[in-house]
Amino acid sequence: MHNLFQRIRKLKANSFTLVELLVVISIIGLLAGLAVPAIQGGLDKAKQQVDVSNIRQCGLIAFGYANDNDGNYNGTNTASIESTAFFTNLVALGLLNSTKILAGNGYTAATSTSNILPANIAWGYNNPLNTSDDANLPLLISKNFGTGNTFSNVSLAKATNGWKSKGIVVYRIGNSAEFIKSGSGGASVGSVTISGAASNVSTASIKIN
Repeated sequence: MHNLFQRIRKLKANSFTLVELLVVISIIGLLAGLAVPAIQGGLDKAKQQVDVSNIRQCGLIAFGYANDNDGNYNGTNTASIESTAFFTNLVALGLLNSTKILAGNGYTAATSTSNILPANIAWGYNNPLNTSDDANLPLLISKNFGTGNTFSNVSLAKATNGWKSKGIVVYRIGNSAEFIKSGSGGASVGSVTISGAASNVSTASIKIN
């Protein structure tokens, strides 16, 4: 019996009290709360880089097409065309053979190049433009990115697809691609400034289709 009481006392001495257990649980919860935003931020960063890579590949294909057509991104067509028609034309010409680079965050790639729908294209096409235009002009940009008719402080309040209020993905005529975060480049929070600070197109209109 004496040995039994000794074992019980040892068991109590080595056990967590309710208060200690609650403290441990609270600490684990706190650490998890701190880790989740960091993990989410890392996932967003990775997805953003994929989108930047995709839009750059699309832009380089468009640039090659323009070089074969006196610098005109629309080829011989001088009228404004929608992004779906622009990209399906590149497919028909054999210049674009992957639907994956047309997709982005919020958009699913088409299952085949013969069935590309607007819902499979993440990039709006700013046209008609020429390779000799200002290098800061966006050729391709996240569709439905928000509201505004200039390149400065474009509001993301009504963005319905892609990255919504987090920012936009853009490919410029100068062959640069980037993810522009909300509030960066001198823009107010909830907005983005698309053109470079030294650009002479800072007040030009956006003609995204």
